[in-house]
Amino acid sequence: MSNRSTLLTPMHPISLSIVEPASGKGSLGRCTTSLLLCILLFFWAGQAYAEPADTITFSDGEQLAGKLVSILGGTVTFHSEILGNVTVPLAKVKTLNTVQPFAVVEKNKRLSRESAVGKIPVGNISLENRSFLISPPQGGGKTVPAEQIGSVIDATTFHRELHGESDFLYGWTGSVTLGVSLVEATNSAQTYTGSVALARAIPTIAGLLPLSKTTLNLSGTYGLAENPEIITEGEIYQTASTSKTNILHGDTEYDRYLSPDIFGLVNASADHNFGNGLQLQQAYGAGLGWSPINQPKNSFDIKVALQYQQQQFYNGLISGLGTPSVNLIGVALNESWNRTFAHNIKFNQYVTVTPTFNVIKAYSAVGNANFVFPVYKRLNFTVSSTDNYLGDPPQGFRRNSFQFTTGITYVVK
Repeated sequence: MSNRSTLLTPMHPISLSIVEPASGKGSLGRCTTSLLLCILLFFWAGQAYAEPADTITFSDGEQLAGKLVSILGGTVTFHSEILGNVTVPLAKVKTLNTVQPFAVVEKNKRLSRESAVGKIPVGNISLENRSFLISPPQGGGKTVPAEQIGSVIDATTFHRELHGESDFLYGWTGSVTLGVSLVEATNSAQTYTGSVALARAIPTIAGLLPLSKTTLNLSGTYGLAENPEIITEGEIYQTASTSKTNILHGDTEYDRYLSPDIFGLVNASADHNFGNGLQLQQAYGAGLGWSPINQPKNSFDIKVALQYQQQQFYNGLISGLGTPSVNLIGVALNESWNRTFAHNIKFNQYVTVTPTFNVIKAYSAVGNANFVFPVYKRLNFTVSSTDNYLGDPPQGFRRNSFQFTTGITYVVK
C-alpha cells in the first residue's frame, strides 16, 4: 500500500461579469451581487482548505471521518464530530487511514524511554487486510500485523513522554460517582454518597517501562433517618429517634518503579467512621510493591508497607483498649485487581489488612469491590460494596460497617 498524501485543490481564477441594470436601482443590484460573491468565495475557500480528516471503515461497511484518538489493548477509540468518541474492537475495523503521524508499539515489547527512540516507528498509518503500514515522513515504511499491535498513540504525546515534558496535571484519569436516596413519609431518611478516584501513570504509553504512578481516592457517605413518636389508641407504637451515618475516607499513594515489576511506595490515609465510633484514623506508610500482572486491561498488585497509625475516638468514648486515642505501629498488606471485560465493563477490587505490633487487638481491615457499566459516552452506572473492620471500637459499637451503593459515574480523562 502506498503512502497517502494530502493535496489541496489549487484555486483557479474566477471570471465574473456584472451587468449594470438600466434602472436606477443599479447600486442596490451591485451591492447584492457583491455580497453573494463574498459568501460564495468564503464557503469555497473554507471547503478547499478544510483540515483533512482520518477515516475508518468498519467490518459492516459503515464509514466515519474524524480523528483517531488511540488504539490500546485491542480497542480503537475514534472521535467523530457528530458521534463523539466511538470505541470499537480492532477486530471489527476493516480499514483505517490517518493524516497525522502516530507511534505504533508492538505487543510484548518492554522498552525504556532511551531504547524507544528509533525502535518505535512513527508516521502516518494505514490499515488494510489486517495489516498496519507505518509511513514515516523521512520515507520508508514498516508493516505490522494487526494482531501484534500493542498500542497506537499520537506522535505529539509520544515525543512528550519520551522527553519527560509533563507537568503535574498531565496524565490523570479517573472517575467521579454520585448517588442519592430520599424517603419522605411518616418516617424520613436521606442518604448521600460520593467518591472521586484519580490515577496518574507515567508513562501513559503501553509498552514503555513504567516509571511512576500516583493515586488519589476520596469517598463519603452521609445519611440521616428521623422517626417521629407515634401513639396509637393511647399506646406508644414508635418512639422518636434519629440515626446518623457519616463515613469519610481519603488516601493517596505514590509509586516509583525500581524495575518493570517492583516498585517502592509511600502512602497516607485518613478515615472518619461514626458507625465505629471513630472520629479520626490517620495512617502513614512506606514499603514495596510487586506487579505480577501489568497490562492495559488487566493489572494485579501486591503491596507491603510499614505503617504508623493514630486512632482518635469520639469525646467521652473510649476504645476497646480503654483509651480515647492510641498510637499504633503495624504493617499494611494489600492486594488490588483491576480488569476490563467485554463492552468496556470494568471490575475493581482491593483488600487491605493492617495487623499491629504494639497493640495486637487494634488491627483493622478494609475491602472494596465495584463494577462499572458504560451507559452513554462518559456516563457509567456503578455498583459498589465496601466493608470496614475495626478491632477496637468503643463499647456498644460494631466492629464492622458495610456499605452497598449504586450511583452514576462520570469518567475523567
